[in-house]
Amino acid sequence: MAEFNTIGLEEIEKAFVNMEQAAVEAVPKMLKAGADVLVEAQREEARAMGLDKTGGFVNSIKATAVKGNETEKWVDVYPQGKADHGNDRKKSRENVRYATIGYVAEYGTSKKAARPYMTVANEKAHDKVVDAELAIWETMNNGQS
Repeated sequence: MAEFNTIGLEEIEKAFVNMEQAAVEAVPKMLKAGADVLVEAQREEARAMGLDKTGGFVNSIKATAVKGNETEKWVDVYPQGKADHGNDRKKSRENVRYATIGYVAEYGTSKKAARPYMTVANEKAHDKVVDAELAIWETMNNGQS
């Protein structure tokens, strides 16, 4: 019968457990930092594309709280809340959702050209979002990842 001996396996196991615990603590903070960068990028791009007539839409772009469970977490960044006006096209007096305004701006209509503020901002900000998240990870793990 063969014999198998290991030396140092306990230290490796402990390092993996410590990294898992660090991730549980760091991931929500990383998501928040990345979302903050993305919110600013989307607001800036919305302004650049002329979507700030009243400022309400641009200011409505926000991040949600961190959502998820033990195995996955995420944050959504999108226009939230309702505008102070109705939907003229549908002759509705009910306040229109900023998410609807954002969708129409992003994809356009048969009469309005698309102004894809979100897609452009997400692409432009990708590296900055990753850098912000990585900075949190490195800070929380003393530069050891």
